Amino acid sequence: MAKNEAPQKKQRWYHLIAQAYRFTKPHDSALVPLLILIPVIILGASAVAGLLFGSTVALVYALILGVLLAVLGDMFLLTRRFEKVAFERMEGQMGGSLYVAQSIRRGWQFEENPIAVDQRGTAIVFYGVGNGGIVLLAEGSGVRKHVDKVKARLAKVASGVKVTPIYVGTADGQVPVKQLPKAIRKVKSEAYGRGLTKGLNKDEQQAVRARLRAMGGAQLPMPKGVDPLRAGKDFKGSRGR
Repeated sequence: MAKNEAPQKKQRWYHLIAQAYRFTKPHDSALVPLLILIPVIILGASAVAGLLFGSTVALVYALILGVLLAVLGDMFLLTRRFEKVAFERMEGQMGGSLYVAQSIRRGWQFEENPIAVDQRGTAIVFYGVGNGGIVLLAEGSGVRKHVDKVKARLAKVASGVKVTPIYVGTADGQVPVKQLPKAIRKVKSEAYGRGLTKGLNKDEQQAVRARLRAMGGAQLPMPKGVDPLRAGKDFKGSRGR
């Protein structure tokens, strides 16, 4: 009889921050100076504000507030610089668009498994469902024919839902990985117009996801290699995603 494996311990938040820092620092020479500069500016402004009130109590409270704001400022900076480096390293890697798309914090949900893949591994299509309908992330050479086939399938199972393909890459007519979040966020306004009530609501999105999952798709394990994916997700989770 096999012994029960001990449950994996959840990483503490400060371990996740350290992990993000170690990943980002070698690729971002401005990270350390900025992490120092932000607290200096915030604490300096807090001290000046406290002194203007002319009391020791006000100065103490101002410095305490300054410390909290400095910590938040550094965490926000580290998060943004971490994502920037991670996105840049995903450029040109097959499947990199999925990680970037899954980093979008609200409005969209992208599936791990591709909906279409070339048998030679030169093209892949992922999909996501959100308030802007369905987005197809198309990577690789000759991927347009796969997109056309997927759109034909989706027209049958999700009739009336806007399908927007985004071709990921650096060539003309393609979207670089680092610009992918912006391109995905624009889909909703371009497909349904602006406004909180525009587009698919949560129940409609869930219904579309259920139909697409029932339709099935290509089962393909993600390629191994440089993988900031798990670190990226865990680090964002430490901020209460």
